[in-house]
Amino acid sequence: MSDDKPLAALQRHVAGATVRHVHPFSRVPLPPQEALTAALRDDWVRPLYMGLHQPQARQCAQRLALADDAVIARLLGQFDWRSRTAGAYLAALAQRHDFTAALGGLLLASEVCFAGSAYCLALAAFDTPASRDYLHRYLDHYLRQPQLHFDQEQAMAAILYLDNRNGSAEATRHAPAWAAFAAVRPGLAQDEVCAAFTIGMDTLRRLQAAAGK
Repeated sequence: MSDDKPLAALQRHVAGATVRHVHPFSRVPLPPQEALTAALRDDWVRPLYMGLHQPQARQCAQRLALADDAVIARLLGQFDWRSRTAGAYLAALAQRHDFTAALGGLLLASEVCFAGSAYCLALAAFDTPASRDYLHRYLDHYLRQPQLHFDQEQAMAAILYLDNRNGSAEATRHAPAWAAFAAVRPGLAQDEVCAAFTIGMDTLRRLQAAAGK
């Protein structure tokens, strides 16, 4: 009988679970989801996982009505960064606020790499007290974990973007922790991250307009 542990470890790595860490957050998981079909991968994951700036993302926006809650939940419920990224983008495009807790929980848990920027974008796009709270809770914890190179810059960029949009100053809550985090992370280019985040939000708004949202 062969040992499947190396295979399982490899599968987790390919899915994006490249770093194991302990966090204090409890998360109510999405209901168990069936594996993706080839059609779902072709229709939503492949066009979206590389970002909303890709030309094929506009085609997804034009058929956004087909991405109902069941599709989004199925994408977010997969243990894979590509599927979760696509699900987060679809939730943002369709303004499905009911997925706030799911997206916020995934962000806090940070189980897979790469998807965190899409979670931050979606939560910022919702711009509700609940969605902003998840971004704050993420920063409250992960800015104090400089050994974990996760999505601290993206979450901070989201809060700064919303401050600029709403005329608020919520980012000041994290100023001391951010300064300490940045001090041990030489080369941190937050201005560039903020500029890229703004471009991402502008792209999202254009796609929503194309979809009639």
